[in-house]
Amino acid sequence: MVMRKYASCSASLLSLLAFLRLEDSLAVPATSPELPASPCRLAGVTEPAQCGALSVLENPERADGRRLAIHFAVIRASSGKALPDPIAVLMGGPGEKAIESASMYVGKLGSLLGDRDLLLVDQRGTGKSAPLECHLFSRADPAASVRDIFPSEAVSRCIRELEKTADLTRYAFPYFASDLEQVRRVLRYGRLNLFAGSYGTRAAQAYLRQYPQSVRTAYLGSPVPIDAGGPLDFARTEQTALDHMFESCAAEAACRAAFPNLRDEFQQLVRRLDAGEVRVHVAGAPDPVVLSRGRIAEWVRSQLYRPHDAAALPWFLHRAYAGDWSPIIDNMLSDAHDAEQDLSFGLFFSITCSEDVPFVNEEDVAAATRDTFLGDYRLRQQQAACRLWPIATLPNGYRQPVRSSSPTLFVTGDLDGGTPLWFTDRVARGFSDHVTVVVHGQGHTEWNECVARKYEQLVRSGSIRGLNSPSCPPVPLPPFKT
Repeated sequence: MVMRKYASCSASLLSLLAFLRLEDSLAVPATSPELPASPCRLAGVTEPAQCGALSVLENPERADGRRLAIHFAVIRASSGKALPDPIAVLMGGPGEKAIESASMYVGKLGSLLGDRDLLLVDQRGTGKSAPLECHLFSRADPAASVRDIFPSEAVSRCIRELEKTADLTRYAFPYFASDLEQVRRVLRYGRLNLFAGSYGTRAAQAYLRQYPQSVRTAYLGSPVPIDAGGPLDFARTEQTALDHMFESCAAEAACRAAFPNLRDEFQQLVRRLDAGEVRVHVAGAPDPVVLSRGRIAEWVRSQLYRPHDAAALPWFLHRAYAGDWSPIIDNMLSDAHDAEQDLSFGLFFSITCSEDVPFVNEEDVAAATRDTFLGDYRLRQQQAACRLWPIATLPNGYRQPVRSSSPTLFVTGDLDGGTPLWFTDRVARGFSDHVTVVVHGQGHTEWNECVARKYEQLVRSGSIRGLNSPSCPPVPLPPFKT
């Protein structure tokens, strides 16, 4: 399917390089010397804002091809006198919406918004910017989401619908980096202060490589390496977080008293799942659904990203051991439904199927998944989806570690079940002017007052000087649910 649709690798690479050369002349219509913006209201935001859209070519190789409206919102500096270097938010997922998240970032970054604008750009394929919406969850067949994280029929249906209007090979991060740069230029901003979390740090790395002179500072929270971090790494990362959860429960008196045999109960659950003995009733399904170990392990993985969610896991697992799987099933279905509201799965697949999955070496799978609860389930589910999905050709050397001299603050939590500490070490290696802050007791992309103060210092000074002393104090852990 991919070979039928797309040209050879070398030809595609030449085309992409041509795109990078031509982007300045093709991204903005010649009839629009300035990007129009008008006052707008953003949900949960009282500050004045302006919204607009930038017209870009979906495929820079075709000047007469489809154009995308890249939507942006600017929350103006409250003083009315903005410095030329705004804070630009890069969302994670991949596939999260920036403009809809305005109120969260105003809350986080409010101390800096007196004299700086906040720039929110919906990445192509998300939010208002030609969203690539996929409906993986079906109200008519919720059991499909209990069986699979990426139901194959839903993925196939999504591709058929999206390909009616979209070239799914034109939504990788290099294209978004170009879009963001065009927004910066037409808004006549100076260098950007990039603020990125999780997969948004991948977008930041792409932008830093393509436009190093356009970055003043960077904040990379829970960073994902450009050459790692895909589904091959999930099993070992989850296992480490899961083992820590068991140890923490045993160390807390209330959790230990409530679940004195938690590890043994968990092992029995695993044996039942492996034997195909667990059958659950799902609303709308005519017959009981057999639960797989992999699907439950993937749900558990999602709960280990942050301590607050992980604190409920012993209770969930104990209920399942006692025969009541309904709390897990209800939570799983709620997550599957809500994910579609928060995430553009079309963009998720366009990026991960091009930038992650093709680079998995089968020789590494056994070692990466051996003796883990998740095993190769998530990897195989994503590989199956990506076998169907059109694949983009990346620029030569795209997956080489990014090198940058921009002042950068890395922040990671030692209890992050999504991006382990070695991810940060791997990314930070290429940054010559950086500080890494490890917050004990904190999970994925979490924020606290200490981190906020350090970030404010970074942006105000444009320097990392003094950011690593003193370090942030540990974050108190939430009590386990009993």
